[in-house]
Amino acid sequence: MLKRVVILGILSSILIILVLIKSHSVAPVDNTSTNSENYTTLEYKISEIKGDQYYGKSEDGTGIQFSADKIVSGDKINVDDEVICYFEKDNLGKGIVKVEKK
Repeated sequence: MLKRVVILGILSSILIILVLIKSHSVAPVDNTSTNSENYTTLEYKISEIKGDQYYGKSEDGTGIQFSADKIVSGDKINVDDEVICYFEKDNLGKGIVKVEKK
């Protein structure tokens, strides 16, 4: 009987160690962060807002238009604010993935 208790204790200890090692090796997932390696970013200055449509221009004169549902930051974007627009790195034609206030 004592032999079984000792074996059970050893096996339980090994199981606890394996669980602790596994729990420390898993990194938490943060879906809110932006990995710039996956996106192409461009900066624009908001020039006009009509309803939920935002219009902006970059320093080189390129214009952009996007809707409010693309804005991921909780900040209110106003005229003359600078924003960062994220596009898929390999598929710029898909359009804006998300917009953040700079």
